[in-house]
Amino acid sequence: MYCTVIKITGWGVAVKKKLENSLSMPPPSLLSGFRMEISGNREAVLEGCGGVLEYSEDSIRVRAGKMSVRFTGRNLKIKCLTADSLVVEGYLTGLEFLT
Repeated sequence: MYCTVIKITGWGVAVKKKLENSLSMPPPSLLSGFRMEISGNREAVLEGCGGVLEYSEDSIRVRAGKMSVRFTGRNLKIKCLTADSLVVEGYLTGLEFLT
């Protein structure tokens, strides 16, 4: 069984609860073992990714298992990239799970 953990740090309790309640997560069968950690709205770490599909200052889309994940925002950049993980840095305004 695969598990995806999203850890939200840097925000107050009320904002964390609102974000946790509003996240629309895909079914576990689509997650395929990737792990994401979001630090405030400035950084996201994605482990278990399979490559960069789209890269611009406003949008970064990466393969994650059987789906893709799109980060949107301003001044986005890939701070670190390895064979199976990456760190997105910038002002994050959106996160989409695309099947």
